[in-house]
Amino acid sequence: MNKLDVANRRLELLGKEFETNRCGKCVIVDYKGWEDVFVQFYQYPNVVRCHMDSLKKGQVLNKLFPTYLDKGYIGIGAYDSVKDKEAYSLWSSMLGRAYCKKYHKKRPTYENVIVCSEWLNFQNFAEWYYKQPFFNAKDYKGKPYQLDKDILLKGNKVYSPETCCFVPPEINSLLVKGNNTRGKCLIGVRFNKKLSKYQADVRKNGDKVYLGLYNTEIEAFQAYKKAKESYIKEVAERWKDKIDGRVQQALINWEIHIND
Repeated sequence: MNKLDVANRRLELLGKEFETNRCGKCVIVDYKGWEDVFVQFYQYPNVVRCHMDSLKKGQVLNKLFPTYLDKGYIGIGAYDSVKDKEAYSLWSSMLGRAYCKKYHKKRPTYENVIVCSEWLNFQNFAEWYYKQPFFNAKDYKGKPYQLDKDILLKGNKVYSPETCCFVPPEINSLLVKGNNTRGKCLIGVRFNKKLSKYQADVRKNGDKVYLGLYNTEIEAFQAYKKAKESYIKEVAERWKDKIDGRVQQALINWEIHIND
């Protein structure tokens, strides 16, 4: 196609609207050839270069459009889902925990969890990811460290740069409350019907450790609290040089509350 044909084709196509499969409508803002088409999506400032065939098939994507659970978007920058697949997998899993209704049915404690607006853009999350201590570390079993949102700030419900860190699986599971399985008693306590006493147990190194029988639920809880806080400090010391210093300090200061 000669220059005159391209110019005529450009005049014909400028302003023409197309519907895409995932990102809504877009309009052609420039045309330099069949393989060099430029479109803009409504309400988004970026211009996207594409192939005319892709445009006709609705396959053009806008990296600023929230295509993941109607929340997350790839963004414009140096990071992508292929080259940075570990970061992308972690990012998409995080969004799933916060916004996937099917996941919430299995894990209802995540129903009120959100991702900060900054991290809805994958570019921002990936940039943070590569700057974190132990982002690609593995524990002694070869299992990768996990993203945690509520060790640095107990009870936190927001995934954000200020509240998240990477920890080995042992530490990530260390503070799980087990709300779905522990019954109606205070954390670490169960009622022994046979003996009409309150029993306290604590889990250490994957094993349940018996702490004794008590006349009241509060007494049993106090025994659990003491043992659990002591064990958390023990774990913090064991991982001393293999975790973020902020994580170690948070574990050393960790307190078990009666409403946990």
